[in-house]
Amino acid sequence: MWRKEMKKSRKNCLLAAVLIILVSTLFQTLPASGCLQRDKKPPKIHWVHRYPQQPEYEDSVLVLAYVTDSGSGVANVSLRYIVNGQTAKTLVMDKKNGVYFAEIPPLPYNSTVAYVVSACDKAGNRACSSEYAYTVGDSHPPIITYVQRVPAKPNYNDTVIITANATEPPYASGVKELTLSYNCGSCWKNVSMELTGTLYTAAIPEQPFGTTVQYRICAVDRAGNVAAFDIYTYTVEDQYLPVATIITPRDGSFLSRSVDIKLYAHDDNLKEARLAIDGTFLALWNQTGIQTYTLNTSTLGEGIHKLTLEVVDEAGNRAENLVYVVVDNTAPIAEIQWPMDGSFVSGFVPVKLRAEDANFECMELRIRDSIYAWNVKYQIFTWNTSSLSDGPCQVTLTAFDKAGNKAERSITVVVDNTAPTIGNLTWMPLQPTANETAKVYAQIADMGSGVKEATLWYRRLDEEEWQRTSMALENGNWTATIQGFEEGAIVLFYVECCDKTGNTATSTIKHYVVGASAAAKGFTGIPLYWLALAVLAIFAILASTAYYLRKRKRAAPLTSTFLVSSL
Repeated sequence: MWRKEMKKSRKNCLLAAVLIILVSTLFQTLPASGCLQRDKKPPKIHWVHRYPQQPEYEDSVLVLAYVTDSGSGVANVSLRYIVNGQTAKTLVMDKKNGVYFAEIPPLPYNSTVAYVVSACDKAGNRACSSEYAYTVGDSHPPIITYVQRVPAKPNYNDTVIITANATEPPYASGVKELTLSYNCGSCWKNVSMELTGTLYTAAIPEQPFGTTVQYRICAVDRAGNVAAFDIYTYTVEDQYLPVATIITPRDGSFLSRSVDIKLYAHDDNLKEARLAIDGTFLALWNQTGIQTYTLNTSTLGEGIHKLTLEVVDEAGNRAENLVYVVVDNTAPIAEIQWPMDGSFVSGFVPVKLRAEDANFECMELRIRDSIYAWNVKYQIFTWNTSSLSDGPCQVTLTAFDKAGNKAERSITVVVDNTAPTIGNLTWMPLQPTANETAKVYAQIADMGSGVKEATLWYRRLDEEEWQRTSMALENGNWTATIQGFEEGAIVLFYVECCDKTGNTATSTIKHYVVGASAAAKGFTGIPLYWLALAVLAIFAILASTAYYLRKRKRAAPLTSTFLVSSL
């Protein structure tokens, strides 16, 4: 009986030892297994933009994408685009200042481009953006390169042949048609010009003697853009009657200050040519040809005035030419409403312009060597300062009216496209304990507009959302505090700052591991070799007990039972 009890006791002891080893091994390996987590989350494509929004045939399209990955990190970002649903190309996007970019080259007018941005992280996860598309436009009119009239001075029985040519760049929509518009004094008429070889031609029919013919060439491309050439004028001549023409100014012209009035009078037997304004005599000539008279408009009131040229020959035939002009000696108003004089600018800057005049013509903006012009009174121009070096830059607005008066306004701004620099990023203590805060220090410098603000971003490794806190300038360092975390937490953090013009800089991501508190450092677990020694000791005791029981096998059962129970 005592042998059965001995075997039962031995089995219980062995079972207890095995359980102790299993529990201890599990206790030692549990923390390590919790760290073996695989990144299964793809990168995040926050946004995709393109510039310009409405590309034209001459534009390279810049595609920007902001992509992040909180796990293994972004491995690569690519741009895939398809032209007219046929030709597909893939570009590897470069990264600058945290933004990925690539350029789609210029394409022909009316090309349809669809593109998608895709991103892969270092764990092989892939993310794709929505599909974007645009159609290549053409807002530039054709260029009229050549205009000729034959004969140069038509007679009353001449048919006038007008020859012209217009061109467009290779990727543009192409010239569709040219139209000749002419006015013989009553109304404007339009004639489609025919393509003969490489030139377009059209005819103006015979006109009566003394008719002043105005004509102009209009060219239209396949995108509907229209280019109109200057108005040309000729007067139909007759050998029996004089010719009277006011060459300049033209009818409807705006005049200011001193103006040269050029006129043409002709007849084989010319008697006189008389020039008058509003019925008041100005000058008299008795020779044929072009004459010039300098008119001082300051002696006239502002508004509409009538110039009259009368030519009379010896036979009493008369020719007269009337031109209505507008006198305007008031200069326009020119204002640069934004940016302010002396301000700092960077990136894309809206330049707000205003010009005012009763007879406004156009305004011209000059920025260093670049000139931009508009024929509207109000304009907001997006100025890309990234192509300029940092430093002072003069911006000049000049407003013109139709009479040639002008006004100028200049400001000086400071271009600052350089981001601040972040150096010497440290934190104290280097290994905070549980629930202990960490103070972060960073040295930030900006040689332009100056540092506006700095932000500290931090989060735990196992969290996705970053927390932010504003940094303060203390003794030359920007500082902020990271809240305390529990023991074992891995804390990631970085510093982001911007200057007063909006240039942004971001530091590299730092991290630290939260250590144990002083109270928790007393027990660090049972070493594995101690457990092995304990098992060997148990087996030694069991072996000794078995030997002892064999030596006392003749002893009383009660005594044996007592010994085993005591053991």
